[in-house]
Amino acid sequence: MENINIKDEFEKFNSLMPIQCAHFKEGDFPYRYYKNVSPVKDVTLVFLAGGTGLADAFFLLFSSFIDKYNLLTFNYPKSFNTNAKLADAFAKLLRQLDVHNVYLVGQSYGGLFAQVMAKRHPKLLKGLILSGTCSMYNDLTYDGITNIIKFINPKKLKKNLKIDKLIPSQLLPPFLKIAVKKVSSENKTSQNLSTVIGLLKGSITNEYWYHMDLLLGDLMNEYGTHKPNDFVTFQNEVMLIFSEQDTIFSDELKDALIRLMPDSSVIHNINGGHLALIVNPQNYINMINTFISERN
Repeated sequence: MENINIKDEFEKFNSLMPIQCAHFKEGDFPYRYYKNVSPVKDVTLVFLAGGTGLADAFFLLFSSFIDKYNLLTFNYPKSFNTNAKLADAFAKLLRQLDVHNVYLVGQSYGGLFAQVMAKRHPKLLKGLILSGTCSMYNDLTYDGITNIIKFINPKKLKKNLKIDKLIPSQLLPPFLKIAVKKVSSENKTSQNLSTVIGLLKGSITNEYWYHMDLLLGDLMNEYGTHKPNDFVTFQNEVMLIFSEQDTIFSDELKDALIRLMPDSSVIHNINGGHLALIVNPQNYINMINTFISERN
């Protein structure tokens, strides 16, 4: 990611994967899709962003796979304010596009939504590649329960929704840049992501922040409902990527995800913390390519 013009690269990405829109009776579903006419593997990678919901923030990473697979990504559409509704709409999109061998590549919240999708619509998916995330499995010790309550609880949701309405919209991009610095151990990564945030500032609105907090808060309705039997369809088709420097989720929550999907390929030795996929992109890319090539 060094010595590149991020604005120029984003224009190329925007040209190759322009925003399209599927129209369902429940609401519109904007998305970006790249159909590879000669893929190395007949695989579709679906990139699911974390709690910002800004999938385009990781466009440089997406673009690294464009010569090998079909690619699909989207900001989480505002028409669907629960994870169940979003998953069902996403299922309609997959059927409409008629894609095959779909792997969900979910980071942080994206990894949690991927689990909701996999539980509700397993026949539409081939596998899961989850990083910097945890699970909705309630097989937890007291420490694990204490940690997850920091993220999903009614009091936090109410507070966040109130802040979303009150904070001046012009402060949202600077606030996001500060948040990126807190979870990134690399100064160059922070600079690049800050540039990307500047390009995406039109998407960073109070309304969208509110929407994302609704989705995050709705995870309360998913907690405890996921069991290992829900994911047996994906035996040996799951890769879990954890960074030892990532302190967003406790080790207990990470271990719970492994217990939820016991036949997964588990990787711990990637540096970079919560944004390891951006701090060490080539390592991350190589792991995904190897994982897919071994299974297809």
